[in-house]
Amino acid sequence: MNAAIDAAVALLLISAAVGVVVTADRPPATPADSGRADAVADTLAATTAAVNYSLTPGIRELNRSEAGADLSTDTDELDRTTHGSLAGLLARAATATSGVAAVDPEGKPLTRTRVGFRRAVRDAVRARTGAGIRIDATWRPYPDAPVGGHVGVGVEPPADGVHAATLVVPTGVEPIPATATVDFGWLGRAVAARTVEVLVPAGPARITLRGDDPEAALVAHRYARLESRTNTSLAEPLATEDTAVANARITDSLGERMAADLRRDYDHPSDAADAVSVSSVRIVVRTWSGPGGGA
Repeated sequence: MNAAIDAAVALLLISAAVGVVVTADRPPATPADSGRADAVADTLAATTAAVNYSLTPGIRELNRSEAGADLSTDTDELDRTTHGSLAGLLARAATATSGVAAVDPEGKPLTRTRVGFRRAVRDAVRARTGAGIRIDATWRPYPDAPVGGHVGVGVEPPADGVHAATLVVPTGVEPIPATATVDFGWLGRAVAARTVEVLVPAGPARITLRGDDPEAALVAHRYARLESRTNTSLAEPLATEDTAVANARITDSLGERMAADLRRDYDHPSDAADAVSVSSVRIVVRTWSGPGGGA
């Protein structure tokens, strides 16, 4: 990802605190707990922060993996600062560091460009929420989808005495339309199209690819990783910065696999559509009492 893509995604995710939904998903609060999970969730939604990071890890990865690449990392043009609510930053970190498991079973991030960003977001959240709290931000288009991202902050909670609250942060892509729920093929493609829009928005990507700088190289590298992991040919459209066609080809490949997944796991497309969460990032806050757990 790069500055232009960042701008498009940031407008959707960082401002998403306005649309954050807090849902009750915990046992009744005890006097010791006193709604602490809800309080932390409110903090994530209402507190803003600025995080500083660098795109250097992505450039280093590109230099190692691309033949002939020798881009300099000794420049402040790779430094970034991002502002937003803690919830929005967590959501963005989850989507920006997503992986595609079509080739890589572990679903590791497509590139290391956002490793520094994820680390900076974790530090910012940890500094404002304290100890004895576990926060997990997860983006996955549907259960067990081959694409997804996750950011965790804090230690794993104990087995008992845990209270939880949930935030739902929009990714900025449109929900699945009702017309796509009558057929598994249509539904799979609709989910895939929105997944690709989150991974690499076509408009900002096209603008960036027209440049001649490290950011353009990073977007091209991201497409190369998507090309490999989805077994798609993107050389022709990307030669003319036709990201719409490139994204459509990735969508075709992912759509077939996603339709097959949904057909296997659900009896009817409408049931599968109810399980689709491509349009949101789910942030779960868990708190507990005891050593290091606070009140």
